[in-house]
Amino acid sequence: MENPEFDSKEYENAFNKSYDDKHEEFEKITNQKLIISLIGSVNAGKSSTINALTGKNYTEVKARAGWTKNVSLYELSKGIYIADTPGLFDIDSDVSKKASDFVENTADVILYFINAASGMTAHEKRAFQEIDKLGKPVIIVLNKIDALDPNERVDVLNQIREEVGYSAIAISSKTGEGVQQLHSEITKTLETIGKDLLFLKVSKYKEQSVKKLINIATGAAAAVGALPIPGADLIALTGIQTTLALKIAYVYDFEPSKQDIMKIVASTVTGSIGKQITRWTITALKAAGWIPGAQLVEIATMAVASAVAASMTFAFGWACNAYYKSGMVINLDDLSKIFDDLYKKHKAENEVQKA
Repeated sequence: MENPEFDSKEYENAFNKSYDDKHEEFEKITNQKLIISLIGSVNAGKSSTINALTGKNYTEVKARAGWTKNVSLYELSKGIYIADTPGLFDIDSDVSKKASDFVENTADVILYFINAASGMTAHEKRAFQEIDKLGKPVIIVLNKIDALDPNERVDVLNQIREEVGYSAIAISSKTGEGVQQLHSEITKTLETIGKDLLFLKVSKYKEQSVKKLINIATGAAAAVGALPIPGADLIALTGIQTTLALKIAYVYDFEPSKQDIMKIVASTVTGSIGKQITRWTITALKAAGWIPGAQLVEIATMAVASAVAASMTFAFGWACNAYYKSGMVINLDDLSKIFDDLYKKHKAENEVQKA
């Protein structure tokens, strides 16, 4: 028998409204352009680093025509570009000026490469100081640290900090050491201008990135403390979950549709498992003194609602991850089980922490 205190149709209607509200906002974000400018000498491992970050060989992508001959622009995905800017190291001042203008007017973030074997040369220091004046976000990448012993690495990192006042991210694009740290630094930098999601779309570290998105959404859901029961703010909770689903689809390079997202909702939150969760919640609320139709006991309601909203969002996020990671071909019964298992796990872990 349908639980009269759980209106699955109301929840789906709220999701529909949230999708309509959030999708337009989401499209504005994803229709932006992202340009990552690579600056450094030819032997600093720029290409291999981008390959390590994205899993793609960007030099195999045909350079986009119509740009200055001093900059090679490669489109990794729609609207997402890598700009190789060697002109900044050109002794010809006119060529260098054109490259500098491109970076100043176009680049979103600059990766400035240093070869660990040689450290920062006087010429590289001067070039960096000129770049720093442009006011663009700059990340210094010390590549090829596999060629140095631990003490030598420390010496080169200290030298860079003393020369220009910035700390470098030490990596080896050959072994993969430090690449994930560099990925995190790029993501964090792009967050400040609202373009981190574009980078995650071409990232090799998709699931790690999705994990962060899920954790953020889970925290937001807990703060909302919303549930599909009387008095709950459905729009707030479904808004968080809809945005999360849209982001996860985009990271896995899918054009998210309302139909796909509602398919996930129907097999998780508003399916039989979602109703079981709500029955548990209402039982807990009644034990705390709430009677349907009567006034809620505010503190007890907030505590239960917060915990359940968080666990529902956590499980829903990972169900979305499984769905889009599979290429949208996963069996919906399996999706339902993923949601159920992760909901129970998250709830149990929260209860242990509060005990």
